[in-house]
Amino acid sequence: MKPFVQKLPKQEFKSFVSVTFSTPLFETPWHRHLENEILYIKKGYGTAIIGDFVGEFSEGDLFYIGSNVPHWFRKANEDLFCTVVVIQFDKSIFGNSFLNIPELAQIKKLINLKQALSVNYELDTSLIEKIKGLEDAEGFDHMSRLLAILNSISIKTKNSILTHEHINSFDSKGIIDEIMEYTFNHFQENIKLEDIAGLAKMSESNFRRFFKLNTKKSFSKFLKEIRIAHACKLLKDKNLFVSQIFHDCGYRNITNFNRQFKEIKGITPSAYRAQVLND
Repeated sequence: MKPFVQKLPKQEFKSFVSVTFSTPLFETPWHRHLENEILYIKKGYGTAIIGDFVGEFSEGDLFYIGSNVPHWFRKANEDLFCTVVVIQFDKSIFGNSFLNIPELAQIKKLINLKQALSVNYELDTSLIEKIKGLEDAEGFDHMSRLLAILNSISIKTKNSILTHEHINSFDSKGIIDEIMEYTFNHFQENIKLEDIAGLAKMSESNFRRFFKLNTKKSFSKFLKEIRIAHACKLLKDKNLFVSQIFHDCGYRNITNFNRQFKEIKGITPSAYRAQVLND
């Protein structure tokens, strides 16, 4: 499957995209685009890979993805129905000087960000209504709502930076997307590097370099992050024992599972469960 530099069509008389996508249009391959993007998860949950970040997404999550940051969202299971509100805009719509006025300093900083953010909007409960209403807005209201949304994200929310290393390289043959799909579908199995390199039709040493160039991490770390993201989802079910969970995540012994979980999340599985269940 060939990855693409995504370009969503704009409606007539609108300078940027604001649209809702539901399954099966929710699911896209590993891709990037010149435009900045705001994603609000209206329904569904699963795994998000954004630049060098691997983690969960769930209903109510809000993401801001900077220009050219590659990303990939996959629902937790095949039968799940997912819906996302997408806002996609090129900063060129603001012209050469508009963003330079002092009143827009924080918005300019946000738009020029080459990273992705997880947006905590508890300080601005009206933000989601602004996002939902953008699709039907027209004329001046369409643009003014976008500025209001960007203003809220830049100064009225608590944002967590998700990506830390900018990915300059982008696979032009679809190999990374194929590897991600395979890993996502088989992470519960004993995946060997030689098998993955064979899938990519490369030697192990060439594949190691290729994967790191395109994701800023080793394949072993990527596989670990996929497994731990799945574990985090399962740990939210208080009826499941940790001894059950580590098997379902592709680990053969609980000691290795505990060690790798702490390495990725900074706390033990039991501590993570206590934290999320008490929130």
